[in-house]
Amino acid sequence: MNSCLVHVGVRATDIDKTIRFWRDGLGLEVVSQIAGNYDLTDGYHNFRVFQYRGAERATHISGMQDYLHIGVRVPYLVSAAQRFTELGYKIAWEGLNGAKPYDPTRPPSQAFKVEDPDGIIVDVTASDEQWPGVELGKTRGDGNT
Repeated sequence: MNSCLVHVGVRATDIDKTIRFWRDGLGLEVVSQIAGNYDLTDGYHNFRVFQYRGAERATHISGMQDYLHIGVRVPYLVSAAQRFTELGYKIAWEGLNGAKPYDPTRPPSQAFKVEDPDGIIVDVTASDEQWPGVELGKTRGDGNT
């Protein structure tokens, strides 16, 4: 039996800002909204965003010292970079190490990084081969896709 990652959940300090990031910036579809949480999907995986209601959070460590980062493949890298810029997010590029500040006159060709409102780093690429072991659109070998 092969396990299949189907769900990731995060707790957002400001759920409205977080939903704009994941829905409007990355294009995930909101499929459910229930008191204090949203379910978003890419058609394969569930991404649930909960409203954080606990004590004040400690400052998040961002950049290459992040606690959590998520990789996302988009159909058009330049369009995604432009959307994030228009939404007011700072992105860094070329490649996933975030080596250069974003220059809109020279858009990224491989990948870029962007930080969500709670400091989650998102590695954004248009490549089907960015992450080893991920075979997008191919059969898994056990009869399931």
